[in-house]
Amino acid sequence: MLFASEVKALFADKNVERKLDPAGISEIFTFWSPVAPRTAFKDIKELKPGHFAVIKNGIVKSKAYWAISFPDKFSESGLSEKENADLLRNHLINASKLRFTRSDVPVGAYLSGGIDSSITSSIVSRYTKAKLKTFSIRFTDSEFDEGQYQKEMVKRLDADHRDIKVSNRDIGDVFPEVIWHAERPILRTAPAPLFLLSRLVRESGYKVVVTGEGADEVMAGYDIFREAKVRLFLARNPTSEKRSKIFMKLYPWMESSPGNAPAFADAFFSKALDPMDPALSHRPRWNTTSSLKHILDPDFRRETEKVDVTEALLSKLPESYNGWDPLCKAQCLEMVTLLSGYILSAQGDRMLMANSVEGRFPFLDCNLVDFSNQLPPRHKLLALNEKHLLKVAFNDIIPESILKRPKQPYRAPDAASFFLGEDIDWVYDVTRPSRLAHASVFNPKAVSRLIAKCRQVQGNKMSNTDNMRIVAILSTMLVHHHYIEQDGSGEKNQRPAEPITVIDKTI
Repeated sequence: MLFASEVKALFADKNVERKLDPAGISEIFTFWSPVAPRTAFKDIKELKPGHFAVIKNGIVKSKAYWAISFPDKFSESGLSEKENADLLRNHLINASKLRFTRSDVPVGAYLSGGIDSSITSSIVSRYTKAKLKTFSIRFTDSEFDEGQYQKEMVKRLDADHRDIKVSNRDIGDVFPEVIWHAERPILRTAPAPLFLLSRLVRESGYKVVVTGEGADEVMAGYDIFREAKVRLFLARNPTSEKRSKIFMKLYPWMESSPGNAPAFADAFFSKALDPMDPALSHRPRWNTTSSLKHILDPDFRRETEKVDVTEALLSKLPESYNGWDPLCKAQCLEMVTLLSGYILSAQGDRMLMANSVEGRFPFLDCNLVDFSNQLPPRHKLLALNEKHLLKVAFNDIIPESILKRPKQPYRAPDAASFFLGEDIDWVYDVTRPSRLAHASVFNPKAVSRLIAKCRQVQGNKMSNTDNMRIVAILSTMLVHHHYIEQDGSGEKNQRPAEPITVIDKTI
């Protein structure tokens, strides 16, 4: 039995086979993350979230100590919105204070400019005696930058503040090191700026930060929850022209909002309208992400198709799942896929601990989560107003400009980070046909066409799918370099520039 907190420690044993797991890659290319116990590597298992394991006489037994749970029905005679808002406020104040005061080292706070981190930072400022030190990411690309909201909160809190301004080139340069720490392929570059931010935290003398992770999953803040509600709304009268105008209410922050392309929106949201589908909320996203598998090597793709990862996931949901409200089902799916494997791991803890910084997450306090899961769904998502109760609970300490701003998810430039007029050296190397053929994961012809397209437009104005494709290819090939060609023990920022001599497959 070998166990460790990182795969690279296991691969230090030369007897451990280093091989990508097609089923793990299939999960990443569907859910954005492998779902524990599966990982990206064959025969390397991960302990499930909320579980512990006992190893005795060569037998491993895993047992849950906490599980996601929602009630089958919500009582209409329960607490009022005001009463629940007061309880939520108390829960979050206690959770935030606890994570600031129980520390023998100074604690900082991430401040994104959104409602979640603004609330946790405001709680620290108002309810503790700690001198507030805040940290933020800025972007040179204005499409991704939230600096104006960060500045407003810093001034309001009178915080000691530092930020780091991240360029596309910064992301491209640091990406190999990010993947060395993530130990899995990823579909977005968003972890890279957070890696740079945690480095700033460490350089500032801080080892612990409080962040807003978990708020969107627990309080129903993501667009995917609003999308699901729109689908159910349309399913009740799918031919209604009036109902289709609801598309205009989605993604107001996005330059290419579906509301600006009604034909596309109608085609996208009219799919998967079966109200009885247990994955109604997520199936369109999973289907879209699964289209990435078209760029896989045909033999490798056949291996990924041996397991229907979507049905395998749905078969393991709690027995009570089918009795839950549609919003609760969507929250559960988001928690068991994106939250645990990507938000809290690849994008969260691994980017923090890469610089020896500990993250603390008040919104994931077990008492707060259990309380939130019992709330009537309308208190979390009122019509299309996300995190409604959270806004009600803290409307006295958060400025209206932040409280009422449209939800803007944290994003970073993707393909544009790697094609800047001239190739970054490692990008050229990992996408050489000979290296692609050696790895036998991707179709070299398909990759070459995509790379040529990226070079032509310097990664700009790419479709959402093409952005995911290029990040998937680069991150997977970096994983292959770090952990299959090598054993993970090399320099974390080593560029894969050494030549490879192989007999190319037919290209």
